Amino acid sequence: MKEQTKAIIRLLQQRSSFNLVSHIRPDGDSIGSLLGLGESLFRAGKRVRLFTEDRVPRKYAFLKGSEKISSSAERWLDDAVAIVLDCTDLERTGEFRVPAARSRDIINIDHHRTNSYFGTANLVDASAAATGEIIFRLLEAAALPLTTSIAEALYVALATDTGSFKYENTTAETHRTAAALLESHRLNPGLLSEQIFDLRPLPFYLLLKKVLGTLEFHGGKKVATITASRDMLEQSGALIEDLDGMINYTRNIEGVEIGVMFFIDSPTETKVGFRSRKADVSVLAEILGGGGHARAAGCRLKGPFEQTRERVIEEALLAIAKLEPSGND
Repeated sequence: MKEQTKAIIRLLQQRSSFNLVSHIRPDGDSIGSLLGLGESLFRAGKRVRLFTEDRVPRKYAFLKGSEKISSSAERWLDDAVAIVLDCTDLERTGEFRVPAARSRDIINIDHHRTNSYFGTANLVDASAAATGEIIFRLLEAAALPLTTSIAEALYVALATDTGSFKYENTTAETHRTAAALLESHRLNPGLLSEQIFDLRPLPFYLLLKKVLGTLEFHGGKKVATITASRDMLEQSGALIEDLDGMINYTRNIEGVEIGVMFFIDSPTETKVGFRSRKADVSVLAEILGGGGHARAAGCRLKGPFEQTRERVIEEALLAIAKLEPSGND
């Protein structure tokens, strides 16, 4: 067992209080990881608080304990170990970066290649499909409790970050972890999949109609872009969480190499998401001040939208050009 993992297990065993926090705009992996590790520590007799800056998306509200995830820093436990989940750096935790940074012990558990190793103890595995996969291995190594609800939360973490086990990050180890979770408590993968991938409220479809109306192509149709805005959310009656997954419509178009989704958060700030087939969009996102995975990454850019749009498309086309064989090959 690696020394860092041993150090983390010692902290989990010896300390009594823990603040678990994950990133802004939480997804299935961040929510599943929070709930899975949080409940396991609680059942081991620890005092535990769970945090994200933004509310739990409604499609994950069915998971046991989701109502216990707080967005208030006032509930932060003093003199507790901070466990930061699924974050490349403390900035990703939003307002919780301040109390987390003040913690004497910070456990950093993540699977992003661009992780900055900000913890006093770091458990980072870029080969893992999801942070939930790492947590499952940690629970096993530390002999921590695994209940039906913990298994369900970790399965959701795996399923969402692999796109229902169809993304390139899915490995044999991912399937073994999923199988172990299913077998341990006889989970129903069909019901879980329907809940997190299929059921959508009507405002989602009204928003999707508007967003797909902005579809554009660049660079010989190798780059596809779509755009959403706060105005579109308001007009559709949709929530920001309803944007989740829409970017995949760009990458799923035959012939497209890089899909880009712009979200105009304000007149001076735009959130940008990237998806790809072959290009390493984590490199593209890093150039623009963000990060992520090879096939899924993102960033936030300040400035007028048109200026942001032109810069992102230019960088995306440069990334495409690097994939093209040179004339000397």
